[in-house]
Amino acid sequence: MAKLKSKAKAKLDHRDVKARGSLNSGEGIISAGVWGQLRPLDEKARKKIERWGDTLPDLVSPELAGRFEAAYEALGAKVTAGDVVGTNQIVSQLMRAWDVLEAQAEAAGHKPLPPDAYCIDLNGQIVCIAVTGVLELRRKHPEWTVYAFEDAARIIRHDWSESFLKDAFKAFPEARVTKVTREPTVPVKWDLGGDEIPF
Repeated sequence: MAKLKSKAKAKLDHRDVKARGSLNSGEGIISAGVWGQLRPLDEKARKKIERWGDTLPDLVSPELAGRFEAAYEALGAKVTAGDVVGTNQIVSQLMRAWDVLEAQAEAAGHKPLPPDAYCIDLNGQIVCIAVTGVLELRRKHPEWTVYAFEDAARIIRHDWSESFLKDAFKAFPEARVTKVTREPTVPVKWDLGGDEIPF
């Protein structure tokens, strides 16, 4: 079972569907039956976010965007109530809705991210890694964190023990980094004279 994070309201919107299906809604435990209904929606949402970031609801008519967000709110209520059948019905609608949003955005002339750019929603923050067009993405989406592919590689190599990661991935080829934590009392030791901005 998955634990739900506490929140004042049992409200859910498309930005609350995160990698691996973590949901910010209500309190308590998500039953296995409900969780099973959410997994396909989580995968669909991640694929759309990869292509569009968090922009799709902003690129369609207000009516469609409102219905989309209302469906996520209704989903939050069904999940909180542990309603497997109701969750399934809304999940099915939302899976179709993601495709409708994308079709309407494209029909209005909007384009997804360049094919060499990849976005992921990490705890409500869009992080994008791109090979080209980084400056344009940063200007167009100032609320996103946008890394050039090369910059991301340098940061990973600098801030991690490279040998640790190599050994971990060698021993466990399917391993993934799912969470990074740093002790707040341990100072960051940048090789560039302690500068907090390493460039």
